[in-house]
Amino acid sequence: MSDIISPGHKTPARITDEEGKPLHASKQDDVALAYTGYFNEHEPYSRKEEISLRWKIDRRLIPILWFNIILGAVDKVATSTGALYGMREDTGSTGDRYSWLGSAFYFGYLFWCFPAASLLQKLPIAKLMSGVIFLWGIILIATAYSHSFAAMITLRVLLGVLEAPIIPGGYLMLTMWYTRNEQALRSGLMYTNLSVFLSGPVGYGVGAIAGGSQWRWYFVILGSIYLVWSMILGIFLPDNLARAKFVTEREKAITVERLRANQTGIENKTFKKDQVVEAFKDPKTWLMFAFNIFCSIPNGALTNFQSLIIKGLGYNSRNALLLAMPEGIVATMSAYLCNGGVWYLTRKWPKLQCRVPIIIAGELVGMIASVFLYTLPQSAVGGRLAALWMAKFFLGPYIVMLALNVTNIAGHTKKVTVQAIIFIAYCLSNIVAPHFFKADQAPLYPLGTGAILGSYVLSIITIAMYAAYCYWENCRRDRVDSTAGERVHEDTDFKDLTDHQNVHFRYVW
Repeated sequence: MSDIISPGHKTPARITDEEGKPLHASKQDDVALAYTGYFNEHEPYSRKEEISLRWKIDRRLIPILWFNIILGAVDKVATSTGALYGMREDTGSTGDRYSWLGSAFYFGYLFWCFPAASLLQKLPIAKLMSGVIFLWGIILIATAYSHSFAAMITLRVLLGVLEAPIIPGGYLMLTMWYTRNEQALRSGLMYTNLSVFLSGPVGYGVGAIAGGSQWRWYFVILGSIYLVWSMILGIFLPDNLARAKFVTEREKAITVERLRANQTGIENKTFKKDQVVEAFKDPKTWLMFAFNIFCSIPNGALTNFQSLIIKGLGYNSRNALLLAMPEGIVATMSAYLCNGGVWYLTRKWPKLQCRVPIIIAGELVGMIASVFLYTLPQSAVGGRLAALWMAKFFLGPYIVMLALNVTNIAGHTKKVTVQAIIFIAYCLSNIVAPHFFKADQAPLYPLGTGAILGSYVLSIITIAMYAAYCYWENCRRDRVDSTAGERVHEDTDFKDLTDHQNVHFRYVW
């Protein structure tokens, strides 16, 4: 490969309004348009510049997005930790009420999925994230002062509302800064299950506080962490390419040229009704919806009941928290293996379609672990612990799916709409999952572990159907696209077209 990378096209050097006055990038519908003609007047960029810029973006964005998701994961398991320290008894949340407490968070998430998608398109993404995480911290602290089941339910619903923009916003950020092949690795680095290394030590530490009701201190400490992080986020995370102060104008232009081959655009603040309609008509949307329903069952189940299952094996509350930590290691290794595998294979063989095969392989690991979790007796403590940890292997395939979903959607309005639909499925699954775990079936919970096993099987079937559809559609496009394989398409580049409107778009699977 030559060290000099030329855009290989001619486009206007400046974008103007109807009166011929230049427009600043941040005031355009699509921020990329202001930079598409930059290299008509400046020297082409080199491969070394591109690599240096990518590393610069990695250093700024990935740690921030990573910690955002860690905080979201910590929040989800907060009630599980609280349950070990008397939260259920202090708030009247015992029995099946505890299952509803686990579901309540996702009712809020479900209710706010579409409004959150709209806000992500209309408002500056970083500032929106900073604001909701600040409110998040306040509500967590308020949870420490709750004394009733009604108060707990209300606060958990509000927390679900506030988390709705976080993960979709993070993935929108990835599509603004990285090529399609680069997104898989960054997605794996961003979305881990290392939350146990925050929730576990904090939970173990508060267990040493005398006087009972240690769960209240747990929520106060977590809330304080969220408040501080919201301020850091507001300062260091850029809203978009145009407003990013950590990159130069030349680096912004290089970023735009790097993303040209994506055929997905970068960001567009104009709401387009036709793209919403297309999102609902697209078969891929509903195949991903079904996959998310099935794939998220283990998450909704184990998030709320993992510590209680471990405690049922004969451990005390503090040790149960420590024994939950290997699950985080397994889930994180799953994320690194699956997403790292996608990155390596697509880098070595760019045309190889490996994402869905890796998803299926990861789901098979979780399915095998679920078989042991369902069949092993309570006396097999070591085996049940190992099976419980490995049952969280779904995280790697799930993260590959999230990146695959946004990679295969073009058109900004369509992208945020499909993401909202996908997270509705995620919410519905997590609402239902805790109710497979019946209080009178503790500590083995055969119905719950059976549901986890069944969900893995159905996940494999639906993602295979998704791959088949993408393969069929690519074959159809190859037959009608006379310019297939070309890098520059003046008729479609940065026009905010959807994947269905753009015949040059090809799906990956």
